[in-house]
Amino acid sequence: MRTKKISLSIISILFLLTGGFIQPQESMDKSMAAAPGSAVINEVAWMGTTGSYNNEWIELHNTTSSELSLDGWVLEALDGSPSIGLSGTVSPNDYFLLERTSDATISTVAADQIYTGSLGNSNEVLYLKDASGALIDEVNSWYAGDNTTKATMERNDHSISGTDPANWSTATASYEGGFGTPKAANSTAPISNGSESLTNVSEELGAINVYFNKSASTQYAMPGNEANYNVNLEDRLIERLNEATTSIDFATYEINLPRVVDTLMAKAAQGVDVRILADAKDGSDPHYAERYETMRLYLEKLVRGQDGVVGSADDAHILSDSPMFVVEDTVKRAAYDLPASFSDFPQRNVTVGSTATTGYMFVEGELKETDSYYSPGNQMHNKFAVVDGKWVFTGSWNFTITGLYGSEENMNQGILDGNQQHVVEVHSPELASIYKTEFEEMWGSGTTTPNNTVSNFSTRKVDNTPHTVTIGGDTVEVYFSSGDDAVGRMTELVKTEADENAYFTIFAWSDQALVDELKNKWEGSYVDDQGTLTGFDVKGLFDASFWNQWWSASIEMTGRTATQTSTNNPNTRWANPAPVYQANESRKLHAKTMLIDAGTNSDPTVIVGSTNWSENGNNVNDENMLIIHDDAITNQFLQEFNARYVNAGGVVQ
Repeated sequence: MRTKKISLSIISILFLLTGGFIQPQESMDKSMAAAPGSAVINEVAWMGTTGSYNNEWIELHNTTSSELSLDGWVLEALDGSPSIGLSGTVSPNDYFLLERTSDATISTVAADQIYTGSLGNSNEVLYLKDASGALIDEVNSWYAGDNTTKATMERNDHSISGTDPANWSTATASYEGGFGTPKAANSTAPISNGSESLTNVSEELGAINVYFNKSASTQYAMPGNEANYNVNLEDRLIERLNEATTSIDFATYEINLPRVVDTLMAKAAQGVDVRILADAKDGSDPHYAERYETMRLYLEKLVRGQDGVVGSADDAHILSDSPMFVVEDTVKRAAYDLPASFSDFPQRNVTVGSTATTGYMFVEGELKETDSYYSPGNQMHNKFAVVDGKWVFTGSWNFTITGLYGSEENMNQGILDGNQQHVVEVHSPELASIYKTEFEEMWGSGTTTPNNTVSNFSTRKVDNTPHTVTIGGDTVEVYFSSGDDAVGRMTELVKTEADENAYFTIFAWSDQALVDELKNKWEGSYVDDQGTLTGFDVKGLFDASFWNQWWSASIEMTGRTATQTSTNNPNTRWANPAPVYQANESRKLHAKTMLIDAGTNSDPTVIVGSTNWSENGNNVNDENMLIIHDDAITNQFLQEFNARYVNAGGVVQ
């Protein structure tokens, strides 16, 4: 059992109750004092590592653009242990790593200083003081971190106080000792409280509007082409839905945004035909259990409509890839204004996949045979809306609180601290018709009543839509999964049409053929550990959760050796590691975007949508992908890419 020192919790409590801190003795020479916040306590492994609970470490961050001397500085706990006399220098915007007891605490990262003294597992207060004794930074509790997974406590924003609980998060990036980022950018990032910038929006026929929920580096904009950034995507979706006069076809992997649900209910009550394709989840999967339950409660509200009566004129119509059953918990039903009784839905005894299931079915699924349905194992991963057969609203954004806000608290305050996302909306009846064809292949009919004996999801779909349409003079390609080989078209595009560069942000990438074509562009060889730089420019970002997965393209591109291989992932290691990075976002890097020949005269093109570059994304899940051949749209994505890339430590010229 771990034995650690007991912190002086009574003193800590008195400290917090008084609302102040113990003032350091003032120096006679205040001119030598450093500015508060010039260095911050940036990350704390108060729980140790997977190697040992004694392997504690602390990271400081120089927040200035100048070299910072720590000679004479002190990092000390309120209870006196540890008390570390600091020495050495920190480069501009760099990190200073303190490892407890020995440099073996983190074997792969060299310590800047070794210290002794144990951190408490709770009620700990740390002060960072400069050589004059002035207080530069403080932390007054462990607001984050996980002792079970050995995930560190990471600071979100150096400009916000270390005593603010909202300014700390639990690390999500893996390293040898668990989860953390010693001497590297944190896996969390500053919360975006920037004002919304909507400068490039058109309602004209042929318009392509692009929205980013995170920041963009508009200094890279073509004249008059600034990207729309810090955008509340929910507002944009609701505005588009509210314009519907005849029909809304809505395909959603997840939905739990109450304002969106209310908007869909209101449009159905106005007589608009609202058809919804929704993804069913494995209700016993702890990863989905709570979210899927919430989703079903909202979907039942839509099925009942504003009058709460099943089968009346104001109902939305819903079909799923696998059937859905009501949430029977009366307390939860009451919380969502659902009636206590649900006997107006049929109680069914059916087989879902290979499992006998009984429940009150309120959403039908694709039927395999009589009373037998496909399992919810595959994903209807689309997130798109077709409005009045004119507008297509699509992208990487799931219609969820986490996807946009990060938490209910943030949603209530209008803080956009969700996953990194993009949305593209296109005013094109031709494109809308193509999406409608895809929708109705899964829906099984052209009416508001789905036909689950005809509907096809996943691998049962066929390639039945055009793949090229002209929109506002631009060529736009459209591909659906499964069946259309969307990732295969990406691979061909890189091989035959990419001339100067490829930049990407990707959530999950395991497709080997696409990796190999990019390797050949980068270093002129498909062979493992062989190649010479060609001058072709590759830059990219991977979501932190997949950065170290053996199957991820990030392993090969950075010249690392995977822990295992498979037929589909032989892991062809690049001889010349590319400048690709683990994303540094507050939550997930959720986009699946590749820019080809951005900023050149060689057909600048951007690839967007819901499709991850993987076997499941291409050949199993229901997905959609747009390939937009347009220099202005590609440039808008470049502005957002550059902001993400620099945030992760990349250099943009």
